[in-house]
Amino acid sequence: MKRLLFILLLLLLSFVMIAQDVDFIQIPNSDFELWNNIGTKNEEPHAWHSFKSSTGPFSYLLMQQIERHTATRPGSNGNYSVHIFSRSIVGITANGNVTNGRLNAGSMFPAGAKNNNYTQRDSEFCTEINRVPDSLTVWVCLRTKKEESYGRIMSYVHADADFVCLTGGWEPYEMLCAQVEFEFPRTASTEEEMNWIRLGLPFKDYSHLCKEARYILTSFTTNRRAGEGNAGDEMFIDDLHLIYNPTLEVVIRNEELGVKSCIDVQYYIEGTMSTPNLNIPSNEVIVKVSSNENFKNPIEIGRVVSDKSGNIKCYLPDEFVNKKCYVKVFTTNYPMESRTFIIH
Repeated sequence: MKRLLFILLLLLLSFVMIAQDVDFIQIPNSDFELWNNIGTKNEEPHAWHSFKSSTGPFSYLLMQQIERHTATRPGSNGNYSVHIFSRSIVGITANGNVTNGRLNAGSMFPAGAKNNNYTQRDSEFCTEINRVPDSLTVWVCLRTKKEESYGRIMSYVHADADFVCLTGGWEPYEMLCAQVEFEFPRTASTEEEMNWIRLGLPFKDYSHLCKEARYILTSFTTNRRAGEGNAGDEMFIDDLHLIYNPTLEVVIRNEELGVKSCIDVQYYIEGTMSTPNLNIPSNEVIVKVSSNENFKNPIEIGRVVSDKSGNIKCYLPDEFVNKKCYVKVFTTNYPMESRTFIIH
């Protein structure tokens, strides 16, 4: 019976390891390394979109306001970022804009309600998701002519609808699960050097409206209000990553191995470990043993480098064999520790 339970536990572990990448979805091409139609007026980052792929009766008036750029955030391992910029079109300032949904040019007036970003289901202009992330992290550089200018970031997790991001709102109203809406001041003037900042933006919970997360609609714009700012205002965007706060669960076995000094430590990690836009070392899972419950002066008995679930076979030092001792599992990035296990 115990052997059967152990086999079932291993099968569960395998399922958890396979399911992790599926359950914690990222927006495709969130490092902005892949681009389509490079060097043409239709250049866009793969899975992201701007004015030249927009819909609406006035889309023919829109010009190219996005390009691949070789400026990258500090510490990046990539080669490119997104560069969006404002332009003057028939005397009106058109803000730079990029979204993983689709733009609609439905009005001649910049602040018109028919000018919006939206999810177009069953097309390349949408990103499916199956749970609400805890936060959105991204590197940006905003260079504007006016000191009082602000850039804007919007991200909406919503249910099964062609969801629309409006100026000051959204629709259908009852389809919103969670939201990021953030305005930030310029990081440099248009005459100054690049000045990147990393933003960590928590999602605001709207589960009182809707709990069925199906899509995520994310957008960046060079100015917080439509038609605001100046031609030449620009934003650089690099290495967006959704954060799912991680958890650690541990199961320890030593009864069926036939060796009193050997324990099998099975650890289950779910969520975001070793956040890639921080350029930090990969997570290490560390097993320690102590002779006392308050875990003073513990001894390390196992260590692996891993961001995912797995197991570590550990051997107790001689002074702990056949004696009551205490075992814990620690992670380095994101820092967590398991409950304390008593080994006899």
